Amino acid sequence: MMTSNWHIPLLLIALLLNACTATATQNTVCNGQRVTIHFVPGINVEHPGFNAGLSRDAGVPLDHMRPLFDDYHLYCARLGGQASMLDEVLERLQGRPDIRTVEIDRINSLQGKE
Repeated sequence: MMTSNWHIPLLLIALLLNACTATATQNTVCNGQRVTIHFVPGINVEHPGFNAGLSRDAGVPLDHMRPLFDDYHLYCARLGGQASMLDEVLERLQGRPDIRTVEIDRINSLQGKE
């Protein structure tokens, strides 16, 4: 007896919708300043404790938002109303040996002003 396979396409559609929802709801809200960090090759930002150490060195909480490309990642620096200390945060991060460059995410900053 052959069973009907009508449920397989429905299952595939459900899986695809779930994947799209997960991508669309990634951390995209930043209540601070977005910064782009270019790490040296081989750095695993998902390693447990890595972001805590990054935040400690920056002196402010840093939230990993998403990878961009290659070794570039987007972070949110929660400055707590102290935007004047952004230069100090960038300088602290630039001093880390595992970071090539760190800078303000100017593309998203410009979009917010429009």
